[in-house]
Formats: sequence, C-alpha cells, structure tokens
Amino acid sequence: MTTPPGLAAEDAAVYGYGLVLAAADGSIRAAVLRELAAHRARRDAAEELWPGAPAAPVGYLTTTDTPTSPVLLAIRLESDCCEAWRAEIGTARSPEIRRFCLDALTAASIQLQRWRTLVPGAPFEALPGFPPQA
Repeated sequence: MTTPPGLAAEDAAVYGYGLVLAAADGSIRAAVLRELAAHRARRDAAEELWPGAPAAPVGYLTTTDTPTSPVLLAIRLESDCCEAWRAEIGTARSPEIRRFCLDALTAASIQLQRWRTLVPGAPFEALPGFPPQA
C-alpha cells in the first residue's frame, strides 16, 4: 500500500507550515498557527481513515523551486493539498471518505485564496480537471 496522496499532502503541509511559521512576521503569524493546527488535525483524521498506510516519504519541499517567501510557500502547500484531495475524491472507497476528501479540498481551496490575496499576481494553477485561467 502506498501513502494516499491526501495524507501525504497533509503531512507535507504540517512540515511546510513549520517552515512558514519560522519565517512569518506578525502580520501572518496567527493565520499560520491556525493553518498549522488545521492541517495537523486533518492529517491525524486522515491517518484514522487509512489505518496501516505507510508514512509519507520524507524530503518534500526540497526542490530548487521551493519558494523562500513564507506566503508563497503557504500558497504552494495549499495548492498541493488541493491537488491531492481532488485526486482522492475520485478514488474514495466510501461516502465517508469522499465527504472527508471534499471537506479537505474545500478548506485548502479557501485558504489558498486567502493567501493569494496577500500576493497579487501569485502563481496560479487551476485545480486538476479545470481549465487554466489566462
């Protein structure tokens, strides 16, 4: 069994928001703490839905394109969660898991848009299955 993409994305978000918190200034610190707690809770709940799933692979966010701005990194984390939860919806084996995936996708999408308001012109990738915006 491989790590479900949603679970791996939440694990990466918990790790990543730790990096965001380290670089956050007072203007976003409360939001970062809130999102760190939300992703930690979502990861823990996902672990209960997929008992026995292997741990997520280490080494996320170590590519050369990892953003150095805390807000841009938060945008990437939420975008990655959106993509992963969207994929999970299509493979959900029960209505309970499908609902969990949809709720996780919704939460990540909302926070993604909140972060994007702080960085006009931030990179944007359409959610999987949706056409890119010009």
